[in-house]
Amino acid sequence: DANEKVAAMQALIQRQVLANETASRMRRWCADRFTADRWLDENEREWLALDSLCRSRPWSTNRDKVFPYPFRNATDAMRRVEGEWVGGTRPAVSERDQRSAVPCEVITHVHTTPIFPPEHRVVLFAPEFGSDRSFDMDSWGYLQPEDEVDVFVVCWQGWSDFSVLIGQMLDKILSFADGVNTVWFAQGMGAIVAYELLKLLENKQIQAPNLPVALVVSDCPAPHLFASSYRPYQQEGWNDKLLSYSAEEQKRISEVVSTMRSYSFRHASNRSRLLIPVTACYHSDGGLVDATSVQAWSDYAKSGCFQFLELGAAEGQDWYMDGRGPAEEPEPLLLETISEMCTKYSRWIEDCMPDIGPMEGPIPAEVDCVIIGAGIAGIYQAKTEDLAGRSLVVFDRHDAIGGVWEFYGNVYSRVNTSEIGYRILEKEGTWVRPNEDHTPRRDILRDIATIASKHAYGKIRGRMDVHKVERRADGRYDVHVKSLTDGSEHVVNAKAVSFQVNRRIGKKRWVDWEDSDKFKGTICYGYGNETKGMSYWNKRVIIIGAGAFAFENVRTAVEHGARHVTLLGRRDGTTCPKWIDMIAFLRPLDANMNTNKAANMISFECWQKCYQDAGLKTPGCWAEGLLKPHNHTISVSDLAFIGGYHGLVDLRVGEIARIRADGRGVELKDGSEIDADMIIKCTGFHLNDEV
Repeated sequence: DANEKVAAMQALIQRQVLANETASRMRRWCADRFTADRWLDENEREWLALDSLCRSRPWSTNRDKVFPYPFRNATDAMRRVEGEWVGGTRPAVSERDQRSAVPCEVITHVHTTPIFPPEHRVVLFAPEFGSDRSFDMDSWGYLQPEDEVDVFVVCWQGWSDFSVLIGQMLDKILSFADGVNTVWFAQGMGAIVAYELLKLLENKQIQAPNLPVALVVSDCPAPHLFASSYRPYQQEGWNDKLLSYSAEEQKRISEVVSTMRSYSFRHASNRSRLLIPVTACYHSDGGLVDATSVQAWSDYAKSGCFQFLELGAAEGQDWYMDGRGPAEEPEPLLLETISEMCTKYSRWIEDCMPDIGPMEGPIPAEVDCVIIGAGIAGIYQAKTEDLAGRSLVVFDRHDAIGGVWEFYGNVYSRVNTSEIGYRILEKEGTWVRPNEDHTPRRDILRDIATIASKHAYGKIRGRMDVHKVERRADGRYDVHVKSLTDGSEHVVNAKAVSFQVNRRIGKKRWVDWEDSDKFKGTICYGYGNETKGMSYWNKRVIIIGAGAFAFENVRTAVEHGARHVTLLGRRDGTTCPKWIDMIAFLRPLDANMNTNKAANMISFECWQKCYQDAGLKTPGCWAEGLLKPHNHTISVSDLAFIGGYHGLVDLRVGEIARIRADGRGVELKDGSEIDADMIIKCTGFHLNDEV
């Protein structure tokens, strides 16, 4: 009738209003978090780290060839067509302030862990005149835990003015955004560079997932003493030593000296302290610094978090102008200290999970809102109700919150979209780490628990089955629940009932093949943590399926050292690099929330080229004018393309007929064969018929 039509129109209008508000909020988040250029920096850093990982495999087919980051030119071309993206463009560096020619990059990846992502990272700030060759990786490779710490070197030479250096170094440091637990180590004036970067991050309240958890400095006076007490260029014999270098090297050394001279400590005494622990190390007999000035770093550490280490005598200074120092071959005590700080101050200490209160207890007789389901949607609904001042209770069948993320996700699962599109918790303030892009499961579960702790503490009841909801004559509802622990039954009277239950994911689709009992490797499903603890190293892996879980398992297998991964689906799935997904949040929209068609073509051509360069077959649905098959999502995975480029990943269409007679592979229905040590089934789910 007419009233129903009016109500439907009002609902459509409200839906559009909410869509516009959501888009506006996400764009504000983008602008607060980064410029488009900074996101590209972050994505390129991770792309090259994954490329380095793939090339480190002995079985990589392109070990000596980097897969170049492919999205800078396409981004520039799109912005020329459609105008500024969200966050604006990073200002160009003037010719006068550009970095001079130096023999190394600002940031160099010098040690890769066998498994990605690493649990810890150490970033080494080179001493004055230093480079990526200032640290002996045979020695630094002994950082603990073994094979869980990757290492980068920061080289800050190439500028003659300290303020210019720090401004440009900040952009480089912010390219780390993969959320890895990070400790900074800095030698000589590298400690001043590290300190000023930390203060800049703090004072500007910059959001960054990789804010370091601790700083270790070596053989450098505290910042307020540096200008007056650290003047190696005034020592006797300096000029004679300088003349022994080539004219080009003399210029490079003099440029660094200019940088040292230009540094001025400008922080108020009550604003100079860092927000993280500091360890200061000292070598005697070095001749450049005294112990007292190094101990003065105690005034810069987080309160109660300072230690001073004497590491013994340093050898002669013949190495100094070569950019080397005592930390080139670190003492065992220094390595032990840095390793301890990685674990002691780790941002992933498990007991930091927020307390959500007891999940057992009395059931309220009356509330404003009953929420059914304690997954991500249910807990977010609880936040909305609490902020509106309404009373609530949340029921769930399980004894833990988190829903699909807790019970179906894997320990290595990630969100299949950019962080901006799946943000449930706004993290604001000083020294706060936003989630990394394509947020991992442990971040999501922590965010869910954080919201529950703040907005639903003690209001969640687990092991409860809601079996009936009745509407009363007064317009309220009686919600009938039964305890799955003791069988007791309860009725809750509520003004509103919100069903935040999982309808889409029910029981897994059972798949089996002839002679599967004769397979000599492992067959399992790729969700619910069935693969947890399995070794992928040097294994040939077949992933059955073509959806998001399938591509997730491709990524996990490559990250953990699989020799080769074949994704085998009955039909093509579509995967895209992170860039394709992220630019949807960055690009300008017209009044109808549409993007520029010419720029769309530029992005699609870049996407196609990723498939071609990786040696992967483009999705068959593209020839039909579809971006993805019906009822499929587009899976997001840089590693599918990088792995394909290095011969580690293949995408195929087909079905297994049987396990091969030797138990070391499969035979497909078309008669072809694939060698295999592991078969991981990502064959989807039936609808949940229990709700």
